Amino acid sequence: RPLVGLGLALVLVTAAGACGSDDSATPAVGVIRVAAAFYPIEELATRVGGDAVEVTGLVPPGQGAHDYELAASQLEALEGADVVFYLGSGFQPGVEKAVASLPERVRRVDLLDSVELLDVTPTLEGVDGETDGETLAGGKDPHVWLDPQNMIELVATVEATLVELAVEDAAPVVAAAAAYRSELTGLSEQFASGLADCESRVIVTSHRAFEYLARRYELRQLPIAGISPSEEPSAKTLEAIAAEARAENVSVIFFEENLPAALSETLAAEIGASTDVLDPVEGLTEGQLAAGENYLTIMAANLDALRAGLGCR
Repeated sequence: RPLVGLGLALVLVTAAGACGSDDSATPAVGVIRVAAAFYPIEELATRVGGDAVEVTGLVPPGQGAHDYELAASQLEALEGADVVFYLGSGFQPGVEKAVASLPERVRRVDLLDSVELLDVTPTLEGVDGETDGETLAGGKDPHVWLDPQNMIELVATVEATLVELAVEDAAPVVAAAAAYRSELTGLSEQFASGLADCESRVIVTSHRAFEYLARRYELRQLPIAGISPSEEPSAKTLEAIAAEARAENVSVIFFEENLPAALSETLAAEIGASTDVLDPVEGLTEGQLAAGENYLTIMAANLDALRAGLGCR
């Protein structure tokens, strides 16, 4: 599943987007070197830090965050960082291994400590297979960033950390954090009002990634496989989900563009539904970056897809 970056080189993200840079370049005096584990964290650090930070993304476009192994240049950049923001508990084992070996002077911030984690639990009687291919230690769900309210909580943690590290003036960080928090608050309000009155409140997805979003806005997520998004569900599982989808007046099956759509299309054909895309925003393609897309724009597109698929008024 694609994550932001530029090849195996380092990615430096600015508030206007992402652009490549020589990883030996020296930041301006007082600029905080930030390493960010994957795209949503890059955007957080970039938007909250503004001109006070130089953000290095660790996962290139076209690469999955979960199993990504860092290149030598990225390991070197990590060692030169002032702070690294990441998700722990096994979400990115390669990144966590590198973080654990960093010198003491590098601040390490596990953003999972800033939000309440949800358990990954079975969602439907009659399905088989493992629960999920992306489960944190302790059986927790890693997809915290898909709830805008969680992103607001993460803004607070990133802001507090950068304010502590600011050598000269922390006021720009505080102002940038307030601006981004306001945008995220507006996004959350749009989700709350946009999903308030819908014909169905069940989202059938090809990947169990949207539980935080569903819980926040009083929806119910029904993943097709209930397991790793790359694994084929059994006939028994498809039959159980199809029956539940019919009962819940489901008319659209959601899939991800970077995953095979066959499972969603099979289920949609079974119940006479159509298909549409929900983006888990784990990373952006180079095309999306070039078009100026970001977390806010993609989540707004997700809201449009949900409103259409759920028959919201």
